[in-house]
Amino acid sequence: MDSFETISDGRVHVHMLRHSNYRTKEFSIRLHTPIRRDRVTATALLPHMWMNGTDGRPSTTLLTIAADDLYGTLVRSSLGKRGGKHILQVDASIPDVTGLTEESVVDRAIDLACDVLFDHTADKGCFSAPAVAQEIDLHRRRIEAARDDKMSYALQRCLAHVAENTPAALPRLGYLDDLPQLTPATLFDVYLALLETSEIHAYLVGPYADLTETADKLLAKLRGILPKSQAVRRDSPSGAEVLPRKSSRSFQKVTERQDVAQAQLDIAYRTGIGFGDDRYPALLMLNGVFGGFTHSKLFLNVREKHSLAYTVWSHLDLMTGVLAVMTGISPDNYDKAVDIVEQQLEEIRAGKISDAEMEFTVRALENQYTLMSDGPAALANWHYTGVLSGAARDVDQLIQDLRRVGKDDLVQVAQEIEPSTIYFLTREEGTA
Repeated sequence: MDSFETISDGRVHVHMLRHSNYRTKEFSIRLHTPIRRDRVTATALLPHMWMNGTDGRPSTTLLTIAADDLYGTLVRSSLGKRGGKHILQVDASIPDVTGLTEESVVDRAIDLACDVLFDHTADKGCFSAPAVAQEIDLHRRRIEAARDDKMSYALQRCLAHVAENTPAALPRLGYLDDLPQLTPATLFDVYLALLETSEIHAYLVGPYADLTETADKLLAKLRGILPKSQAVRRDSPSGAEVLPRKSSRSFQKVTERQDVAQAQLDIAYRTGIGFGDDRYPALLMLNGVFGGFTHSKLFLNVREKHSLAYTVWSHLDLMTGVLAVMTGISPDNYDKAVDIVEQQLEEIRAGKISDAEMEFTVRALENQYTLMSDGPAALANWHYTGVLSGAARDVDQLIQDLRRVGKDDLVQVAQEIEPSTIYFLTREEGTA
């Protein structure tokens, strides 16, 4: 697989990958910033606000028309969270119409996407009072909807307890209690601070005719737009967000009660292994054997053999190194489910891993990463994961590393990981 090339100027970086297999040219611009309690909710609103209009095109309709005029270019914004960082992102999928027109569709599409991110002033467009009031109401619904998705909510709460007192514990969307205090002025101040201090990473992936020239122009454009008065902020060094196996806080059990019919039982372990660690391939294999696939120990035993869980999976947070088991169970099956989950991990610790489990897992992971190579957005996400973790990984090399992982490697990793939190979301007391 071809590798990304990067050009940089201070805190601005443009990553490019020419790929002739794609029919669209993908453009993405991403800002990451440490999550802080005092601005987590305001920051979470910003990407949703941007698509409501810019100074030049002060409505969603005008932005949509401008994108449609570029042969159906799709422009969108999104909010993400990786460990203790917020990711604010604008993307454009640009049709490859090189043979149909001599117009600079690529340049115009990139300009439009950049306008969505940068073309804003106070009290205008998406920062006007009516637009802000509408977006605050919509954000209240987003937070409430996230709470209603009990599986995702339970995982987020479990991981928050594991990462207690760190930025990684803060929720991606922020807090309902913050919304009444937000105003157009406070949101615009957070927006300006974001532009002044964030690392900026842009991606150009696909069949660009003049990729290097496009990247050079984009870098110059971004440096011309961004404020120059602030010193360049550097993020934490590689691996700093990975939670250590040993913690000053002891193992904890947390129970939360809501009006639910099906309980959610999540069990989290600290591995101390991040994306750049030499043991990362072994951790991926461990997750696959343990609970990452339908052939895994958790699925076959907790769900199929003992019928204790409606759903059961294990999830690996590669930024913090937390391995979490997610189950949807009857509240009465708590003790049995905990015991059987722990039994499956003990089997791995004892080396009770079949050749079939190893073979099925490595094939499943190979398929996962091979499919990723067919998608430009997935390739950009993979590269960006390396940026955020401070450790680049080549996909082809990772697949080779996975093939070399042996049972002893899984045993060693399993023996070293530390149980951290059991989180139980169950029904209200006194309800059947």
